[in-house]
Amino acid sequence: MSFSTKERDRRHAKLRADMESENLDILVVYGNSGRQGPRTGNLAYVSNFRSFSGQQVLVFPLKGEPVLFVGVENQRIEANRGGWIEDVRCEAMTPVPTQTSDYLKEISDSGKRIGISTLSIIPFNWFQQFQDQIPAKEWVDAGDMVWKPRLVQSAEEIEMSRHAALLGDRIWDRIREFACEGVTELDIRAEMDKVIIPEGGTENFNMMGLASMAGGGEAPWGYVIPQTKRAMKNGDALLLEISPRVEGYWNQLVRVLCLGPAEQWLIDAHDVVRAARDASLEYLKPGEPMVGLASAMDDVFKAKGFEVWPFGLVHITGLDLTDYMITPKSTGTIEPGMVITVHPMYQLGPDRQIFWGESYLVTDSGFELLNRCSDELACL
Repeated sequence: MSFSTKERDRRHAKLRADMESENLDILVVYGNSGRQGPRTGNLAYVSNFRSFSGQQVLVFPLKGEPVLFVGVENQRIEANRGGWIEDVRCEAMTPVPTQTSDYLKEISDSGKRIGISTLSIIPFNWFQQFQDQIPAKEWVDAGDMVWKPRLVQSAEEIEMSRHAALLGDRIWDRIREFACEGVTELDIRAEMDKVIIPEGGTENFNMMGLASMAGGGEAPWGYVIPQTKRAMKNGDALLLEISPRVEGYWNQLVRVLCLGPAEQWLIDAHDVVRAARDASLEYLKPGEPMVGLASAMDDVFKAKGFEVWPFGLVHITGLDLTDYMITPKSTGTIEPGMVITVHPMYQLGPDRQIFWGESYLVTDSGFELLNRCSDELACL
């Protein structure tokens, strides 16, 4: 799977039209290989280059060809192999901000307005160096110019999201076959990677919580942590936050599996998260306020006497696992083409939570469930 030149031209034409509208002469797009909030995917969106290490800067002018600056040679090779930027530069023994500054000094002057994507993640000393060394009329934060168009996916992007969802489903199906007494968290993680890697998944941000169900749940139940050598045993429940990534596009699926009969407290808790999911879906349609998705979940939890877990209830998913976190304070509206993860979570007690979730595509008339696996509490 790969993007067409038509997709490239669509994105670049929209970006240049917005730059012209905002009177920006140059856009500087910072990138890295981390997950530092919803702007990390901006570089990939403009360049089709997904960083696997280090930090990069893309200089995207209103007129002329873009130039991508990377810090190491293997980044340059990879950017040339699969990216959209023809001019990729890597100057030996020269830091990326210095390479960028030297180039911008050539193409900028005191009358130019330069946008930067984005101040929320670029290292402060890099931005300070740019301001000190590069002639410009003004520097402005233009991260939203790249980020906002990302929230609504094109037909080609949706196909990437569909494939990521398919891998999420396959991982869940495989772990239901694989899980048994004696297998460890690390064994389960390895099995998940066996599913995703042959199918084109480039990353797999998975967390899991394995704990006993006895006595209301071993605290902190449901808390997802890096995998260990802890082995499954009868009476355990396994919470899986499954997040495969295909061509940069994420999916998120969260399910719970029990080894042996489920304890009643877990059955009840699972019913509550599905009820919260159902309430939220009433608001998952074009034109509805985003806040309705989170508020509907909160209402269900409060009616049951529970406190909402305040993070990650609903989020738009794409080039970042969380492109945008929908909260009770969100002001936007839902649009066709958005991929939204409905992710109900609430407090079972001090330091104890239950998570659950799946992803949806917003259509012209409503929504399409991307994850097709069963929503039942699985008991082996």
